[in-house]
Amino acid sequence: HRTILNVLYFLKTNGLADFPIDLFMFDDHDDFLNPSESALQRIAEFNDNAPTEREFWSFTEFDLKTLDDDWVKAGMELGLINNVFLFHSSQASYSFSDSYATQNFGEKRVYNLGGVWDALTFHGCLDDFSNEAEYGQLWEYIGWVKNNGKFEFVRENNFIVDFDLDCFSTYIINKNYAIPEEILIKNFEEYRRSENHYYGTASMFVKKLIEESALTTVCFENNSCGGIRESHKIFETFDYLFFDREIGG
Repeated sequence: HRTILNVLYFLKTNGLADFPIDLFMFDDHDDFLNPSESALQRIAEFNDNAPTEREFWSFTEFDLKTLDDDWVKAGMELGLINNVFLFHSSQASYSFSDSYATQNFGEKRVYNLGGVWDALTFHGCLDDFSNEAEYGQLWEYIGWVKNNGKFEFVRENNFIVDFDLDCFSTYIINKNYAIPEEILIKNFEEYRRSENHYYGTASMFVKKLIEESALTTVCFENNSCGGIRESHKIFETFDYLFFDREIGG
């Protein structure tokens, strides 16, 4: 999963997006551990003298953790990743929000928003007009703007959407399994009457994110899904929900 940094670095060096860039993550894990001291030292060197693509790829492969759990903060330290909005995580290390002070690029914010359908339902963080004191900063950062009495997603700056398919798995008796497609489809496509925003289904909002993103990436993470068969089950449902089967078809 850490190799997404290679993609972001390519976009930055070729002027294909503005950095640092916000990241919308769909992941069972937050990948928000601290990089090692040796990795931070390499990052400091890179910030002083831009690495070649080969040097950068070698860094992500050999200097970051093989469990792919430190790449988010590494991306922040590299000036690639700005704020993070995390969906569908059952193992996040922060309950709602946290911050990280980088060495050279200021403070970054991370938000754990739960399932999309929960965030968009009544009193969810993307629907609760009455709780601006708690959610107002999130709305400002995420691009959640009141218009004609309802919220809509309006972004002035571009962003990345990243899916780790393990966020659509569940843990049962010592093993991960794909959440059955009928459950995912029901929750993403069920119409929920909304008083405070324009997105009647969770899939409508996710498709809006994908449509407006500078780039959408997908990581299968077979081991965290319960094996390659389970990750492919998830992918089939994912492809149906958000891409009308255009990827796998």
